Amino acid sequence: MSRLRYLVIYLSLVVALVLMILPLPDWVQIYRPNWVALVLIYWSMALPKRVGLWFAFFTGIILDASQGTLLGQHTLALVVVIFINMNFYQRIRVLALAQQAIYVFVLLLINQLIVAWIEGIMGRPTPLLAFFGAPFVGMLIWPWVFVILRDIRRKAILK
Repeated sequence: MSRLRYLVIYLSLVVALVLMILPLPDWVQIYRPNWVALVLIYWSMALPKRVGLWFAFFTGIILDASQGTLLGQHTLALVVVIFINMNFYQRIRVLALAQQAIYVFVLLLINQLIVAWIEGIMGRPTPLLAFFGAPFVGMLIWPWVFVILRDIRRKAILK
């Protein structure tokens, strides 16, 4: 039974991966938040002993394979973001959701910076609007992501 309780984490990451893969019109594509990063930030904040750097590493590999990007591109970004989050999660968990959203914006901006840096090295520069659009939308939806995943975690009795 205890292993089934943690199935919620895997299912939420599968939903986040599906949301990252869903096709969108080109004009909306640049505003798509990094759902995988948002879900990983939540779980590493809520259950830091269960979801950590190795979890981010393997999730990043799956994200790279599913999006057809350079293998390790999203992996590096997610590992850096989760490393930062795991160092500050105790201070951030006690903040109000609006303050947490600003923190999440910074983490998503770091994620976007690493991905854009690797894209730039490969000769595919990122437009400025695409650089700030996705982290800003991620900041706006963070309160809903937090509340939904918290309620799911509480119903699954994950403590």
